[in-house]
Amino acid sequence: MSHDLYPEGMRIAAGLRDLDGPNVNPLCHTRVYTHGQRVERSLVLLHGFTNCPQQFDTLGRQFFDRGWNIVIPRYPRHGYTDRLNTSIAELRSEHLLAVANRSTDVASGLGERVTVAGLSLGAILAGLLAQTRDGIERAVLIAPMLGLRPIPGPALTAVSTTAKVLPNFYMWWNNELKDKLGPPYGYPRFSTHAYAALFECGRQLVRSARAAAPRARSIAVITNAGEPRLDNRFTYRLIESWRRHGANVESFEFPAVDQLTHDLIDPGNAAQKTDYVYPIVTRYIEGG
Repeated sequence: MSHDLYPEGMRIAAGLRDLDGPNVNPLCHTRVYTHGQRVERSLVLLHGFTNCPQQFDTLGRQFFDRGWNIVIPRYPRHGYTDRLNTSIAELRSEHLLAVANRSTDVASGLGERVTVAGLSLGAILAGLLAQTRDGIERAVLIAPMLGLRPIPGPALTAVSTTAKVLPNFYMWWNNELKDKLGPPYGYPRFSTHAYAALFECGRQLVRSARAAAPRARSIAVITNAGEPRLDNRFTYRLIESWRRHGANVESFEFPAVDQLTHDLIDPGNAAQKTDYVYPIVTRYIEGG
């Protein structure tokens, strides 16, 4: 039976790739790296909010070189050549979940054992896949963007729900650099409506983890004590919820002295320390 799964996975992958129209930066196309057949392990890598598949390309290729088949999808409204596009405001939580699920369908065809890993928004999506989908061997959440330090939980819910109904506006990630902010394939600003979609995914994850055990066989959660903006307490609570249901959850925290940025994956990030970070992340993706 399994010999039919690889062509089906590749058929779904072609559908994901067809979504990369002429307005998408060539660096940001959905990546599928395969060895031409179903292999033992496949890996889905889910990028961060306003970034694109290029963020995970180097890490993905390292796993490909070790014999894994790799899927790095582009989210809807992400990766456009016009970094100041207004299309990002149309992003909805269900669009994000649909792409994460389709990518996992691809990986299920490409590998006997499926691992999903993501950073920030990608970590939330990896968590939702771990929570809701059968057939995932391992999920790795890297710096999930569940809450912001300046805004307490109830206020964050209020902000993100009102963000949906108020008129959309844009905020720079960095008020000094504005549109000069790198990397050149990420967006230098975000839409409040798109941000609301991200937090809607986060709320779904937190709620469902409180209510039931995750379906993934094992989970690892990586946090960064030096987070400039994220409030890691939301992530600690998520880990507690899962463990209360008896889930197998490993956790690791990079100490604040490492001075890592929130995006600790993208080699295009000037403040990067991938030589230090990648071996640790790799160990958790591989699992025991």
